[in-house]
Amino acid sequence: MNAQTPIGPYVRPAIPDDAEGIATVHVKSWQESYIGMLPQEVLDRQSVPARFRTWSSYLSKPSDSRWVYVAIDPGAGIVGFAEATRCRPSLSGPTFEIPVIYILQSHARRGLGRRLMHALARAMEGQGPGDIALWSLADNRAARAFYAAIGGRLIASRAERERGGRNILAGYRWRSAAELADRTAPKAAA
Repeated sequence: MNAQTPIGPYVRPAIPDDAEGIATVHVKSWQESYIGMLPQEVLDRQSVPARFRTWSSYLSKPSDSRWVYVAIDPGAGIVGFAEATRCRPSLSGPTFEIPVIYILQSHARRGLGRRLMHALARAMEGQGPGDIALWSLADNRAARAFYAAIGGRLIASRAERERGGRNILAGYRWRSAAELADRTAPKAAA
């Protein structure tokens, strides 16, 4: 170990070699987090190879409108990830969206979600002004409490007919990437 090797979990931009780790976390997170919220057969159908193909494709094409970050535990590898995208321009829609943020339950409540959101906010901040949207399963109380704790305002709900049934989603917004960056900034040591 040298002075550059982190000793604790850290967040960094994703690279193409992260596709398998991201795919594994994506599937495992669904199977851990959505028990009782989505039909079991939907959870059982989640496939690391299918997610790997998707993430491999995303990560192999550089984009100035998509940002993906990974949370890494040096002893366990990738334990979480998050993605933000620039939305298509519209009169009333958000400028940015966070379509996914997942952290393995083994690493939940350690500040990694906050650090991932902070990294995304800083990336979006450099792309100009605009608000940020995020949709969550309405039944996912832990995620919704996290979004509220970091300043997300519940602004809407909608029904979605996907993932094996009808799901209710809760929509959150932040006024700007700067607001989200401020709400997720590391706390100063006392």
